[in-house]
Amino acid sequence: MTGLAGPGNASPHAKARMLALLQQAADRGGTIAAVPCPQSQFGYTYQTVSNDIENDLAYLTKRNYLEARFCDRVSLCPKCGTRHINVREVCPSCRSAYVTSEGLLHHFRCGYVGIPSEFLPLADGGYKCPKCSRTLRHPGTEFDRLGRAFVCRGCGVISENPPVEALCLSCGAKTPSENLVSTVLFNYVLTSRGAAAVRAGSLLDDAEEPSIEDAPILRRTVILEFLEYELKRLQQLNGRFSLILAQYASSASDAKSAENRPQWLTRIRGCLREVDLLGHLADELYIVMLPQMKAREAEALRRRIEATLGAQSPFTLSVVQITKRDDLAKALAGLGETSGF
Repeated sequence: MTGLAGPGNASPHAKARMLALLQQAADRGGTIAAVPCPQSQFGYTYQTVSNDIENDLAYLTKRNYLEARFCDRVSLCPKCGTRHINVREVCPSCRSAYVTSEGLLHHFRCGYVGIPSEFLPLADGGYKCPKCSRTLRHPGTEFDRLGRAFVCRGCGVISENPPVEALCLSCGAKTPSENLVSTVLFNYVLTSRGAAAVRAGSLLDDAEEPSIEDAPILRRTVILEFLEYELKRLQQLNGRFSLILAQYASSASDAKSAENRPQWLTRIRGCLREVDLLGHLADELYIVMLPQMKAREAEALRRRIEATLGAQSPFTLSVVQITKRDDLAKALAGLGETSGF
């Protein structure tokens, strides 16, 4: 993305293109989704107005207009980079892909284990063991059926865990599955900064923030830095801290509510200690970080905030106590959000 160091340095055409992309995301419910497309390079495409979608998405994500969320991981041929690969088990001896999966029989008396075709079938439905020639008629007492194994129809080798190999249908390269390369694809969600750019009709300068940030809260990048620092303290000092997640009701996202949102946030801020932090994590999600506060105390604070906001509050509040790193990720996953932790 040469020449796009900041909105001021981008060409008018590039800025108009990226603004149109943000507008398209807003018109589609705030999301730019990767859509399955067998003909595309990675099996997905973005149906957008941008003709430079990869660079535009990277640019807008880096500057917090969009938030990237995991969509899928696609395996690629390490030789030619295409995704047109056929992954299958192969014989560990002759490397043929002509292998079939069959069940195993275990003869208790002599200990022989083999595929059913090795045992001579009897007229009464039993088997004759190929090792000791005794008959096997009673499952559970004379023999047992085990798991499945792979049989090579080329050389006859039997293996329980044959190697997995990928054949590239484009260049013909054969690659062990563990040596495949992959690329990660994302969906993109419009952030509050992106929504502000749409409302303003132009990209923001790096120093600019959405009007919502006039309230006493921290922007996403800053609150994430504080959360990361607190998580490191938790790991090294075996401490704990609590969070209050404040979900803004989507039904309240009209123009009048948007104007009043800073006032609601100011009232939340007024209930907190000086050491507590209030941040904007996603478009409709805010987070209150409560250092060294236990869940019981955080719950009491949550009730006090709800009483302060009153019955007309557009926020739904929930408490999360953080005792290990993945507590936050699990809490956000339950809300359909991602944290990056």
